[in-house]
Amino acid sequence: MENKEHPTWGGRRANQTGRPKGTTKPGGVRKQRQLRAYDDEWEIIKAFAKVVKQDPERAARMMKTK
Repeated sequence: MENKEHPTWGGRRANQTGRPKGTTKPGGVRKQRQLRAYDDEWEIIKAFAKVVKQDPERAARMMKTK
């Protein structure tokens, strides 16, 4: 159905807004997760997530139990 009053509505944008196709990392896009945490727990989670992303080997060593 074509809108005769506004023929430019819908479809692809002319200026190609958004992320360019094929610009994801080789491993793909991280899956989104959800969890509930108190504020103090969330600070620990954020700090550990930063370690995991920057140095996965260090994170693995931190996770090992004795």
